[in-house]
Order: sequence, then structure tokens, then C-alpha cells
Amino acid sequence: MADLPTPQQTPPPASKSKRFLTNVLWNWVGVGTNLAVGLVLSRYVIHKLGDERYGIWALIFSILDYFWFFDLGLNTAVTNFCARFEASHEPEKINEVLNTGLFYFSVLSLVIGALVLTLSRHVDAFFQVSPAYRSEFSTLILLTGLSWAVCIVLHIFVSALDGFQRFDLSSRVWVLTLVLRSTGYFVVLKMGYGLLAMAGLYVFFQFTGYVLNFLNLRSVFRPLRFSFVYVRWQMFKEIVSYGIRSFLANASDLTLSQSAPVLIGHFKRAEFVGYYQLPAKLLQYAVDAVARIGMVTRSSAAELTAMGRHDAVLDLAVYSNRYSFTLFMPLVLMLLVYGEEVILHWVGPAFAANSAPLLPVLLLATALVTAGQFNSSSLLFGLNRHGGYARAVTVEAILNVIGMIIVIPRFGILGAAWVASALMLAVRGIYTPYLVCQNLNVSFFRFLRLIYIRPLLTAAPVLLLAYLMKTLWIPGQSWPGLILAGAVISVSYSVLAFYTCIEPEHRKVILGRIPVVGGRLSAAVAP
Repeated sequence: MADLPTPQQTPPPASKSKRFLTNVLWNWVGVGTNLAVGLVLSRYVIHKLGDERYGIWALIFSILDYFWFFDLGLNTAVTNFCARFEASHEPEKINEVLNTGLFYFSVLSLVIGALVLTLSRHVDAFFQVSPAYRSEFSTLILLTGLSWAVCIVLHIFVSALDGFQRFDLSSRVWVLTLVLRSTGYFVVLKMGYGLLAMAGLYVFFQFTGYVLNFLNLRSVFRPLRFSFVYVRWQMFKEIVSYGIRSFLANASDLTLSQSAPVLIGHFKRAEFVGYYQLPAKLLQYAVDAVARIGMVTRSSAAELTAMGRHDAVLDLAVYSNRYSFTLFMPLVLMLLVYGEEVILHWVGPAFAANSAPLLPVLLLATALVTAGQFNSSSLLFGLNRHGGYARAVTVEAILNVIGMIIVIPRFGILGAAWVASALMLAVRGIYTPYLVCQNLNVSFFRFLRLIYIRPLLTAAPVLLLAYLMKTLWIPGQSWPGLILAGAVISVSYSVLAFYTCIEPEHRKVILGRIPVVGGRLSAAVAP
């Protein structure tokens, strides 16, 4: 095991706090861009493609995501090992991690390519796709699947950047490729092209993003070397030992997120995949912001553990979860009150009738679990104590698939939403924070109180304001009204939460980022 760094090598706490928040803020830039682009583009894509072809587009990526099963948790291990070896200043070990991982993923790429060639010729028989679109569906599987087989090799460079906690660089690439790809979608649909043209653009910009992240890694880690000399069996065993527990968790998370659309596509017509995925996608834009904090949390926890700073891990757990939950609350409040009106004006009456009833079911579970506890699972990964979590979400995934098979034919997509939400609350909302508390030796109820009480108390008056506003002032019958209502809810909650939910030292860092007046504002709130 590597020696711990000396105290002189350990950055001061203030510097660590600033770097954590800086990484989070950069990630949020990407999330904000994704939200803005997605809200505009989704409506346009649905209207251009139609309900069924939009459902096919959503289904394609749900199917392809299952190839992540072959990852075996190695990308998570790469992130963790790079963070640890960077903290202990062992560049040779980092080269061993990267070269060993690249060798495995190169072999895996060939296996996946062969599977895609086979799958693309037969997968249409499992799903209820109209005969007119079956050939296109198979071609989409082939094109995007082969590109995925190539890009899984390149993804290791993004995992390494996560380990070095350079989320600013990966977020810039994400924003750039997202904007260019989305612009390309708009252009090709405007010109009358369809799904195959969109898939071609997706493949091109996916590859471009990975290449840019490779160049970023070279600039961050200058000792980077590629050689079979660094491919070590012992390192592979260590990575797999860590990764196999991550694999159970990652594979289960993948099953949980994609089993519903895949099984809906099997039991129902393809357009119902779109009806289910739309509210899930709407929530996913905000969940991405939380997930990005989780990436920072995972690397930070690994680094703090390597440095022996276990006292700081509890603060990291509480603050990252509370801030994630706080960030999510304006969307929860807006959609609880105006959800049906938002979907109606966004994509039309068919989606409002089928998708809006899912929102209350998905909203509360997503807020309490994905927003409020996502960083708990990330923390367990960073501490290398994620075995219990992996087993728990494996049970959740199995029950999820069984529940979906029973419920979807009888109760449709609303039943699927109830199954997903109930299991999510039980396993990731209650059992996961219990595991964190066991590892950190802290009271379970105190841990939950530190995370949830402030954001929920802050939300209560804003929720009341939102209901009064809808009843007396803004019923949500037009986009200007909805935008105004969203602005009032977001600003009201954010201003209150800035003082009730954010710690003073973190408020100072955030204010310091404001151009021109940031320094004076930061000094004004200094303790």
C-alpha cells in the first residue's frame, strides 16, 4: 500500500473547500447548458419526428446503455486509483492504472463490436416497433453500437480527469460538444433528415469529445506514457478487486434506470417509451447537477481518505447531500404546482395526458433519494466501503425488473413509476445513508436531520406562495406566465436557501466568484 503523504504535501482545508466548490460550479455550468438546450430541443425533436420515432430514439440509448455491464466497474476504479495515487505522488502507478485499463477496454471493444453486429439483426423482434421503422431501428443500433464500442476505450481518459478532479476541463468539453451536437440536430431536422442523420452527428461529436478530453489529460498529467511495460497483472487484479463491487452497483443502477423504458418498449407501443422518458428526462437535467457533485464527492473522499483526513469526510457527506437537495428543490416546487401546464405548453396535449400524471410520483422520490442521497453512494465509493451498497442496489434492481414485468401490462407507465419510486425510497433513500452512518460512526437520524431539515423548512413558505400564485395570480396558461412563476419560485427559494442552507465559509467562496463586486461581497460575509 502506498505511503501517506507528509503533512507538508496536504493542501490547507480552505484550499480544498474552494477547489470542491469550484469543481461543482463548473459542473453546474454544463448542467445549466444541458437544461437550456434540452428544453428547447426536445420539443422541436418530438414535433419533427413524431411520438413513435421519438420513442425509438429514446429506446435506442436505453438499449445501448446495457453495454456498460461489460465495464465491470473499472472506470470507477480508475477514478479512485488516480485520485489516490495523485494524492500520494506516484505517477508511475497512475501510468500502470491507465495502461492496464486501456488494454482491458481494447479487448472489450472487440467483443462489443461483435455483439452489436449480431444484436442489430435481431433486436427489433423484441420490441413493438412499427414495420415501417424496423429497418431504420436496426441500422440505428448498428451505427450507435459500433461507435460505443470504440468510445468505451477512450472513456478511461474522462475517468482519469475525474480522479485528478479537473471537472472544469471535462465540463468545458461537455458544453462545447453538447451545443454543437444540438445545433446539428436542429439543422438536419430542419433540412428534412431524420434519425439516421441525428445518429451520425451523435457519433461524430461523441468521438470529438473523447479526443478533447484525452488532450486535456495530457496537459494535466504530463508524465503520461503509453507502453505495454505498464500493463501489469497485479494492477489489473487490484483494479478488478475494487471495480467488481462497483460493477454490482453500476450494473444495478443501469438496470434501474433503463429497465422501465426497455420493458415498456416490449409490452407497449414505442411511443409510450417517450411518454415515460419525457418526465424522467426533465428530472434528469436537474439530477445531472447532483450527479456532477457526486463525481467530485467520490474523488474528494478518496483523496481525503488517502491523506488520513477522516474528520473531513463527514462534513463532505453532509454538505454535498444538503447542497444537492437544495439545488433540486426549486424544480420540485415548480413541477409540483405547474407540472401539467409545463408539459402541455412544452410538447403538447398527448404528452400532458400521459406524462404529467407520473410527475408527482417521480418527483418526491427523485428529490429525496437522487438529490438528497446520491452523494452518500459516491462517498461509499470514495471510502472503498461500497460493498453493502452494491449488494443492496442489486436486490433493488432484481425487484425492479420483477415489479415492472408484473405491473406494466396491468397498470402501464404509471405503475412503472410507482414501482421505481417505492424501491428507490427503500434502498437508496433509507438503507444507503444508514451504511454511510455506520462507516462514519454518526447517528442515522442526526445525519438525515443535517441534510433535510433546512432545505425542507425553507421550501414550506415557497410552496405556499406557489399555490397562492397559481390560484390568484398566475394560472400557468401561457409560457410568459410559466416563466414568471418559475422565476418567482426559483428566486424566492434560492435567496432564502443561500442563508439557511449554505455554510458561511461556502457563501464566501460563492460570492467571491461574482465578477467585479464579488470580492467586496465575500469580505462582507466573512466571519
